[in-house]
Amino acid sequence: MSGVKSTLLLVLVGVVLRMGLFYAGVNVPPMKFIPVHLLLVVLATYSSGHLLLNHDPSRGFGELLRAGFQTVLAYAFLMSVFIWFFYKAIDTTAFSNYNVELVEGFVKQGFPREEAVEKVGAMYNAGSYAAITFFGLFFLGSFNALAFAALHHKVLRRFRTQ
Repeated sequence: MSGVKSTLLLVLVGVVLRMGLFYAGVNVPPMKFIPVHLLLVVLATYSSGHLLLNHDPSRGFGELLRAGFQTVLAYAFLMSVFIWFFYKAIDTTAFSNYNVELVEGFVKQGFPREEAVEKVGAMYNAGSYAAITFFGLFFLGSFNALAFAALHHKVLRRFRTQ
């Protein structure tokens, strides 16, 4: 199995988990699912370096880093596309319910309702959440790729040669 295949498998795990929770009737707000994504990004990044060194133990730091970046980019892109589709076509009420709560909070603070509805609707929707998820996962995953490449290169490689 390569790093790309393991990443695709982890994307599938994230998709199945999200869809399973939705169809089981478990209401998970969009922002509450982010820790699952972060866990899957960590697993994808670690497994890319691990599988690369299993295939060829002579690979260097740069190749480990590249493999980590590739898996992070693939995971972030595929999951963002799924998230956009999920909230646009399947769970179409997730943001409207969340936005109603936010608008009520702004109205209690003294903002006009029309202005609050407009600003909240423009900020919290499927497209902006997918974009935030992509950039957030890619940014945090890049740090994971750097850390795991260094970990594989400097520490874990020693345990493979024994």
